[in-house]
Amino acid sequence: MTSPALLRPTGRLTSLDGVRGVAALVVLAHHVSLLYAPIASTYIWGSGPTPHAGSVSWWLSYTPLKLFTAGPEAVMVFFVLSGLVLTLPVLRPRPFDWMAYFPRRLVRIGLPVVASILFATALALLVPQIPRLAVSAWVASTSVNPVTFERFMSVLDPTVFDFGLNNPLWSLYYEMIFSVTLPLFIGLALLLKRWWPLGLAAAVASVAIGLNAVAGGFHYLPAFFVGALAAVLLGRIHGLGERINGWRAGWLLWIAVLVVSLLLLIGPWLFPTAYQPFRVVLAGFQPVAALGIVLVCLEWAPLSNLLSRQPFAWAGKVSFSLYLVHVPIILTMSYLLRGLPLPVVAAVSVVLALVVAPLFYTLVEKRAHTLSKRVGDLVTRVFAARSGVQEPALDRQP
Repeated sequence: MTSPALLRPTGRLTSLDGVRGVAALVVLAHHVSLLYAPIASTYIWGSGPTPHAGSVSWWLSYTPLKLFTAGPEAVMVFFVLSGLVLTLPVLRPRPFDWMAYFPRRLVRIGLPVVASILFATALALLVPQIPRLAVSAWVASTSVNPVTFERFMSVLDPTVFDFGLNNPLWSLYYEMIFSVTLPLFIGLALLLKRWWPLGLAAAVASVAIGLNAVAGGFHYLPAFFVGALAAVLLGRIHGLGERINGWRAGWLLWIAVLVVSLLLLIGPWLFPTAYQPFRVVLAGFQPVAALGIVLVCLEWAPLSNLLSRQPFAWAGKVSFSLYLVHVPIILTMSYLLRGLPLPVVAAVSVVLALVVAPLFYTLVEKRAHTLSKRVGDLVTRVFAARSGVQEPALDRQP
């Protein structure tokens, strides 16, 4: 009996593409929901009244329906996925080409990011973003006016931490930190392979401490480690998954794990008036909850098969492009269609984002992927020539 996770000829776990696509759609829904002032105020404290009990905004904020607009939590899922899929190629028996990996990763992520900043800048110049006319505190805080060359350059500079022109780029900052320090994360995961509960406990503690101290590295980087640890333990996970799938009532266990993981992911939102330290501790478990979701989607046969097919496969393919272009579109529509009912603005924004994302993928992301392979191959050849050794057959991963 084999693992239910479907594999492409390249060895890619296709159900994880579906997970990535769903997460990108949740992030899109999250930012669309922030057009509504009460929901925006749940993220920007003091900006206005929070949702009153029984309202649509309240149901979308403080009940399990939050899962449909849990953007930051979906980013945690992205981080766990990155930790998992970037670690797996390194663990394969074949030699891993580290010399090609770093430039390929830089080109693979960097070019689409720069293109998205140019896209956001063009939209901001075409439709001025005037904060005093914003429909919500989030729109006002994300708007850039005036759009100057200096501001454009500060957004391009990764050391400035300015994401005004394209808000979701904040997560790419941590993505690149992890990409550069990948050997350290893998080494730590291998070191803690036998003591994996200790590794998960340390990740939970780090996230809680980082959140409480507003220390982004301690808050977000443990999610990548959790994914790397899962990659190291993936053989055992597959074995356990096969046994559970063989049980008559195994599906009940998978559903239970999925439900618990989903609720734990949004745990702090379900207790909005609880003692703050309790909510911080709950938030600490979010990477573990994200891992639970990923593993169920990977190992439970019906769900894994579903996520490997359309339209989830399509959403996964364009997920990075959708992530990069959707906020500039939402902001632009909020100003361009100002005065129209917010549901109309939200609907137009979603449709445009879903149209622009595949175009961006074809014109930018796909070409960046191809170029990254060429750059990686070139670096490998140059290094081999300078070191005077024959270039080996290496496993290359974007």
